[in-house]
Amino acid sequence: MSDVDTRQTIRPQDSPLSDHALLEGVQIEPHGRSGLDGRPAGAVRRALEPTFPGAFWLATDARPDQHAGFVADVVVPEDCSYRLAVQASGAFRLRIDAETVVHGPLRYAPALPEYHEQRIDLPAGRHRLALHAQAELLTTRMSAAVPPFAWVRLIADDDVEVSLSWRGRELEEYHATGLRVSPLLGWVEWQALPFVGAWWDDDLHAGWSETRAVDLSVLGPEATCADIALPAWRTHSLAPQSSGVYRDTYVGYEFDDIGTQFLLADDDPDPLDDLDGRWFRYDLGRVRVGSVALRVAASAKAEITVGFAERLTPDGRPSPVVALSAGPTRMLQHFTVDAGETTIEPLQSLGGRYVEVRVRGGLDSDIKDARFVERDFLGAPTGRFESGDPLLDRIWMTGLDTLRATAEDSLIDSVRERGEWVGDVVSSALHLLSAGWGDVRLVRRALLHSAAGARDDGLVSGCGPGEVLYLGTYAAQWVTACLNVARVEGDIGILRELEESASANVDALLACIDSDGDHRLPWSFVDWGYGVPQDQPNLAVLSHVHQAVRSWRRWLELLGQHDRAAVYGVDEERLARVLARWMGDPANPYHSWTLGVQSGIVDPEGAAEYIQKHVSRAFPFDRTADRLRDPGQVRPGAVTPYFTNYSFPVLLDTGLGSEVAEMWRTGWGWMLERGATTWWEVFDERWSQCHYWGGAPTWQMSRWGLGLHLDVDHEGPVADLRVNDLGRDRVSGRAHLAGGRTAEVEWEKTGGDSIRYRIDLSDAIRLRVHGRVRHLSRGGHEFEMQRQGSSALYR
Repeated sequence: MSDVDTRQTIRPQDSPLSDHALLEGVQIEPHGRSGLDGRPAGAVRRALEPTFPGAFWLATDARPDQHAGFVADVVVPEDCSYRLAVQASGAFRLRIDAETVVHGPLRYAPALPEYHEQRIDLPAGRHRLALHAQAELLTTRMSAAVPPFAWVRLIADDDVEVSLSWRGRELEEYHATGLRVSPLLGWVEWQALPFVGAWWDDDLHAGWSETRAVDLSVLGPEATCADIALPAWRTHSLAPQSSGVYRDTYVGYEFDDIGTQFLLADDDPDPLDDLDGRWFRYDLGRVRVGSVALRVAASAKAEITVGFAERLTPDGRPSPVVALSAGPTRMLQHFTVDAGETTIEPLQSLGGRYVEVRVRGGLDSDIKDARFVERDFLGAPTGRFESGDPLLDRIWMTGLDTLRATAEDSLIDSVRERGEWVGDVVSSALHLLSAGWGDVRLVRRALLHSAAGARDDGLVSGCGPGEVLYLGTYAAQWVTACLNVARVEGDIGILRELEESASANVDALLACIDSDGDHRLPWSFVDWGYGVPQDQPNLAVLSHVHQAVRSWRRWLELLGQHDRAAVYGVDEERLARVLARWMGDPANPYHSWTLGVQSGIVDPEGAAEYIQKHVSRAFPFDRTADRLRDPGQVRPGAVTPYFTNYSFPVLLDTGLGSEVAEMWRTGWGWMLERGATTWWEVFDERWSQCHYWGGAPTWQMSRWGLGLHLDVDHEGPVADLRVNDLGRDRVSGRAHLAGGRTAEVEWEKTGGDSIRYRIDLSDAIRLRVHGRVRHLSRGGHEFEMQRQGSSALYR
């Protein structure tokens, strides 16, 4: 950038919206391309090895929705520890001696496959490995339609691989229904025949045969060990909230519109009617992703249907039909059991808050035991924030509960599609993980998937890894997110690893933007309700790209490539001139001015005043304002939880603390009043009811309330000290710092314009105060911080 000040002075009392028409409708891309189409635009600098040598499948031809069982026996001469590596094309469960050791899927970008690895201890003797895997042969948000395969390696401490001789059989107890859970997810799990004993017991079952090698040339030639390991899923005991008998009112063929059949059943029929079975309803407390393990007692052969629901119908029943899924939905699973007691352990995971289990058979059938096995990667948060305001503290924790609900082997936007949307990941999940757990490996993994799914010109994918979608804004946000990961981790490793992908991505972004600001970027999502201006450049989109170029220059400088960084200064200046020309009178001031502040184009004070007024006029901050009913609406006056990840930092950095806290109480408090236990996608209950991009208050409370803003420079990690009092007299909590460090923070106002700030460090850090870096040792330190003017900021 030149030394010329390009920031625009804004007059918030002006209302330029009436001067600019907005396009009718909103651009939405519900479906993308197969993840097989994407590939890294450059070398990914990490440890790589050949992709799954020895991958295998059944000797017979594979077909969609095929379930297969494989067994291998190994004799261990003495007690030994092994490295176990495993991957499969879809969902899988690996047992050793009948005990589950690994339960997938572990998703990956096809061009750069990943695998799970863990250590196991095996005592001397014979052990049976039993692997249940599914052939989807289907493109979903989670995985592409790759040839079905399974791959397992067992390596001893001396690095000698144990030879495993696999045999397999098709698990014919499962039927292929031709029905998908939704157009975004996989097949409905349908076990139509009872299992006779354990499927892996070859004394009970015929049909075992040798396996065949699988050609995986459609995948990238090299694979890598995943940054995360599949955890032992957390198990919750379930007690039914209610139960009763039911009668199907919609009858027909076996697979005839099973979602409608479930919804239209009579759950309180006349006892004199021909009853079909019993139902049991469970409340998981909040939305979760996982499966329901059941022990069913039946006097005769029975059919078990498990329905998952994010919400209840208006008459209070769980609904397995989910809106905004791009087509019919069936959040259902089906199992068949013989008379007696049977344990059901689904292979597939689904999501919801409510579960209804139906037992079609004798009315004396019963659920003896029900457990929810949750794909919860994170566990309880280790960060902490206490403001003394019960509502603010509850809002803070709900943000972490929401992220935890949507963090399995990947960060997913919602249980209805489980897509790995880059814009969601980088706008809020990165900051929420930092505040709650101090571990952003899931974000690193999402950025890797995006880089490995780039299109031909190098633009990284905006959603994946199974079905890839390209969004210009998300590709731009990807660059800044990589830099932010380096700041949070206090390490530039990710910048070295993804440098070539970033270079190609930035060049692809710039190639799509003309000198007058017009662009040819693919679907460039800014916000729900946002309207694309007709008679001026799309300033919000350009601001994202401008910020990406600024971040890329900083990226190169951290790598010591100052000459190369200077070259991109020309592009940064070109974009700044276009923004400066139009920013005084934008078609969408809320979005344009917010992003313009981040780009250094717009005066923060004027933007903050406008943002505050805009939010106060929108629903639910004004309960009489129009709601954002569906994604197809243009609502220039709307406010979404998503965009407050960008707009509220402008307010907080300009010293509006109590005002922002009141907005949190009003907006997010309204969701809590309406029964939310996880944040909704927008301020309307008809959209997704579990969407972590709504968690802006949590990370903003932690960052500004505790005052530690993480950064990295050539010497390593550093934290800026800057507190916003949020209208409180005292605050305490635990902040995560780079390198696994933590800081116990407590401050209180001491009268006048100062606060006493105490920090107890788990290890030494570098702290930047008023531009000067101080070295703080492990242990306790105390500062006197002064108010900045009349604002809520203290330094």
